[in-house]
Amino acid sequence: MSTRGEKDPYREGTGNRIATVLFYMSEPSKGGATVFTELGTAAFPTLHNALFWYNLRRDGEGDLRTRHAACPVLTGVKWVSNKWIHERGQEFRRPCGLTPDAAEKFVGDLS
Repeated sequence: MSTRGEKDPYREGTGNRIATVLFYMSEPSKGGATVFTELGTAAFPTLHNALFWYNLRRDGEGDLRTRHAACPVLTGVKWVSNKWIHERGQEFRRPCGLTPDAAEKFVGDLS
């Protein structure tokens, strides 16, 4: 995710990343969670499951709550595949919010 204020933040021709789908291709015996620290939540890999999240708020700015990290795999292996959905070609699929600060609700949101 890039912010609008960064120099040349967009991939040529595709725009910024709107959303991410993370597919779990394997299931480690222990560890390997995907952690969203700002949301206070984690997802443990389950074979054939996927996570989806929006990287941008509805106003087009980056949603810092979606920054994430992978915990180490303690036992077994972890394979994932990402599908990144970029701005180009998606302009009318996800309309802007009714307010400038409209944001998505996530599991773990208390607001």
